[in-house]
Amino acid sequence: MKWTIEAVNERLKAGKIGVKVEARGDRLSLRATLPSKPLSNKTKPYQQYLALGIYANPAGLQRAEAEAKIVGGLLARGEFDWSRYLIDEQELGIGDWAEWIEKLRVDYFAQKGDTPNAQFTWKNDYEAAFKNLNGEVTSASLIAAATYTTANSRSRKRTCEKLQLLAELTGIKVDLKPYIGNYGNAQTKPRQIPTDDEIIAARSFFDNSPTWLWAYGAMSVYGLRNHEIFHCEISRENFTCHILEGKTGERICYPLHPHWAEEWQLWQIKKPRCSGNTYRDYGKRVTTAFWRRHVPFDAYDLRHAYAIRGSVRYKVPVTTMASWMGHSPVVHYQTYQKWVSESENAEVYLRAIQGYQG
Repeated sequence: MKWTIEAVNERLKAGKIGVKVEARGDRLSLRATLPSKPLSNKTKPYQQYLALGIYANPAGLQRAEAEAKIVGGLLARGEFDWSRYLIDEQELGIGDWAEWIEKLRVDYFAQKGDTPNAQFTWKNDYEAAFKNLNGEVTSASLIAAATYTTANSRSRKRTCEKLQLLAELTGIKVDLKPYIGNYGNAQTKPRQIPTDDEIIAARSFFDNSPTWLWAYGAMSVYGLRNHEIFHCEISRENFTCHILEGKTGERICYPLHPHWAEEWQLWQIKKPRCSGNTYRDYGKRVTTAFWRRHVPFDAYDLRHAYAIRGSVRYKVPVTTMASWMGHSPVVHYQTYQKWVSESENAEVYLRAIQGYQG
């Protein structure tokens, strides 16, 4: 019987085991569609490595084939349990970080496409997170790289998120969430959210430019991110806005207030003539346009006003509002709950004093 990886996998395939043997560095692992690990955020089974910690030699291959059959049987019966296989990855020392980072990079661009936006995100988010990753391929190295950044900072949060992805790829058992700290929206700068009257009044700052007047209206009515005004269409029939592409992909959002969309005739698309290679480039064009016209609030404040308007005035459920805005309900709650709570409290107070019979 031949003891090569190719021969072992041919036998496993012929037996319909559903598990493959792969070499990672000088050690062997199994690869199969497995349930999510105990510390994973994923809920459905997906392709994962199962580290065996044995050398890639004939004896190791013999043992790996036997283990693959055991795992295949457990999976078939729905009895697979990670507790048997979550061994101390610090003892494995498989490969090196450069190798794993390259595998993650290849997978990232395979999913996102090799676009200017994807390149920008990889360089600024991923490469930045991995720059302090040194030493052996262990959980200790990951923790050291995470804690090298400033505690309770945006940089720490992003670094932990990207290092966690790398940990899942290598099969290392580590949870970096505790190292994120208490960074959140409490650390973001306070905003003065413009009222409806202030939003209407500020349109006059763009009277000399029909294209920027349209862009301002679209951001006000649909809560668009800066760059999304260059990648959207608006329906004449029902005034819905179709974001074709952007930071969080394609989506449909709805006008708040609908009469603004009608009065300002936003279905007549008049996008500003701007160029750029990335979404960030386009976003900067919008920021500059607001700054040059001395608008008394930031462009992004229109997005915040849209979110609060939907939650407070129109009582749109959080999950629905989050979908319209292109982010998760968790992000929506964390970002806007402060302002929503303040607005709701003020509304309750006004109703109370108006209904009081002294």
